Amino acid sequence: MSEVLLTLSTRPAQAEAITDWLLEENLPGFTSWQAWGHSNRNEQLTLAEQIQGKQKRTMIGMHLPEEQAAGMLAKLREQFAHYDVHYWLQPLMDFGRL
Repeated sequence: MSEVLLTLSTRPAQAEAITDWLLEENLPGFTSWQAWGHSNRNEQLTLAEQIQGKQKRTMIGMHLPEEQAAGMLAKLREQFAHYDVHYWLQPLMDFGRL
């Protein structure tokens, strides 16, 4: 079974609801951090964000088996259909504790 890194990018105002939901999903854990998103899709940016050329985002990352990630994405699509969430999956070559 191969492991993947699932990364979510969302607006900070929406991140708390997503992280609360993830905590209820009985995952072994995940990490979140603040970032800036840069896009040419101005219709999704406020006027201030258009002027700055960036948008604050909260990133949420977790590694899990590929099949579980697919199920998690299906549930996220259902639970947060109207949220601004971008995601990507990356294969993991290795992981663990030192």
